Amino acid sequence: MEFRHAKRFHIVSLLILSISLLSEASANDIYDAAINNPERLKTDFAYDQKRKPLDILPFTQIKKGDKVLELGAGGGYTTELLSWLVGESGKVYAHFLYKKERLENNRLSNVISLREHSLNEHAQVLAENEIQSNKLDAIIIFFVLHDIYLNNEMSDELLASLKDALKPGGRLIILDNAAKPDSGLANIGDLHRIGEHFVKSEMEKAGFVFDSETSVLRNKQDDHTKPWGDYEGLQDRFAYRFKKSEM
Repeated sequence: MEFRHAKRFHIVSLLILSISLLSEASANDIYDAAINNPERLKTDFAYDQKRKPLDILPFTQIKKGDKVLELGAGGGYTTELLSWLVGESGKVYAHFLYKKERLENNRLSNVISLREHSLNEHAQVLAENEIQSNKLDAIIIFFVLHDIYLNNEMSDELLASLKDALKPGGRLIILDNAAKPDSGLANIGDLHRIGEHFVKSEMEKAGFVFDSETSVLRNKQDDHTKPWGDYEGLQDRFAYRFKKSEM
């Protein structure tokens, strides 16, 4: 009898493990599909080796149907990946997307390019786009947080508006060029780097809960004394994920 119960328990355990592995594989499939979407701009593929989207997109936990705000979209490399990832049922609100030809002829129809504005008036722009409290699933700030501080656009009000717009449990994901960990804002201008301990402290002070980090963009050969551009896109970069409390 004991043997029979043990055997049954073993079979159930194997089934649970199999379902878990299948679920994980299925989740990874959506990121792989976004990255390898044949409609992606061919020029973007050249950046994949350095930006590692197959590692970073799963780290964001963004999925189909999500509503995502991107601060500092720039040329739109990440904007495009997010567009294919969230799909027709999702939305990407892109701040400062200067390569607007990506959106011509209704291409990336789920991307809304926010009007140009200083982040000092960001709460107003969110309201204009009907982004109310608890609406966003995720906010990403990739490689521009140091610029936001450099341009004097960071404020308690901005962080409060971002936190308010996130759903409970929603994610804030920050990637940036690493300065010496405890250097704070000392090198945001000359090296375009920011101290990661400062970033973590400021986000937690604003009420975000630190959730996870990944080392996939790290470069131990970078001693943080040179401008990030000297490393041709392979500078030491930190990646942090925060959450809005579900309480």
